Amino acid sequence: MFKAVVFDFDGTIANTLPICFNAFRRVTEPIVGKMTDSEIRAKYFGPTEEGIFHTHFPEHAEEMLKEYYKYYEEMQKETNNTVPGLMELIHALSRKGVHVALVTAKGPVSCKISLEHYGIVDAFETIEVGSPKGRAKDVGILKALDAMGVKPDEAIYVGDSYKDVISSRKAHVVSWGAVWLPTAEPERVLAEKPDEIFYNVEDFKARLEEIFGSLD
Repeated sequence: MFKAVVFDFDGTIANTLPICFNAFRRVTEPIVGKMTDSEIRAKYFGPTEEGIFHTHFPEHAEEMLKEYYKYYEEMQKETNNTVPGLMELIHALSRKGVHVALVTAKGPVSCKISLEHYGIVDAFETIEVGSPKGRAKDVGILKALDAMGVKPDEAIYVGDSYKDVISSRKAHVVSWGAVWLPTAEPERVLAEKPDEIFYNVEDFKARLEEIFGSLD
């Protein structure tokens, strides 16, 4: 029986990946030139922002981090791009007694900026941010479950990336692909064979209600 739903953030709860990419470009273009979103995602993303800048730009890391956070916050304040209906659904799960957590690859500073912007700091029972050493969502998922007193086979992880499917498998939790935003890569997610995949929040809600009952 499922007792917990654990969410990714960027690309799942809010369309914040463009903010991440654009802030990163603003800081790095004077050094490395122009890069596409795909190039940034493939070459740099995985560790937290702190890890990225200290690894790839060690001589300027602190200065670049400061600028990155500045641009990130400015761009975040200009956007209201949560997925329609999803935050209401997260609150409904909590009211139903379901454990709800957030496990993200974001660093603590950018995560705080976004959660405060959307007013959802208190929406999750526990929050695990990423690691500066590299992608470790499986570890974050297990830490979150342990904090909530939930076993891996009682939890679902919801994320937009094929890497989220891999992390879910490592943590031995059920993997649900959330590919309802334009930054998602459905084909790559499907290639990793998630337990289920959802292209819109309506179908996602219907499946949750099959498990937990009405969420209205």
